[in-house]
Amino acid sequence: MSLLERLGELTKAVLTTDVETRNLREGVDELRREVRSLGDKVQDIRERLTRLEAGREADRAQMQAEIARFKAEVERAELRLSRLLPAPEDKSEE
Repeated sequence: MSLLERLGELTKAVLTTDVETRNLREGVDELRREVRSLGDKVQDIRERLTRLEAGREADRAQMQAEIARFKAEVERAELRLSRLLPAPEDKSEE
């Protein structure tokens, strides 16, 4: 193999390596973009989850307050009803 043929093969190998390196660089850049996009989506999901949890806690607190008000109304109604009904007679005296 002559020196010129050897230099031709080395040049071809370098050019092929250069093309492959560019392709790899493009692939890595695409992967970086996808990872950034996924990171943004994960952050959005976290923020939505935080808002949903806060809303759920607010709903729970509101429901507990409504239940407490309802219980208080029931107790007041029972008290009013007990005042309207005649006192039960003590049967032990008979």
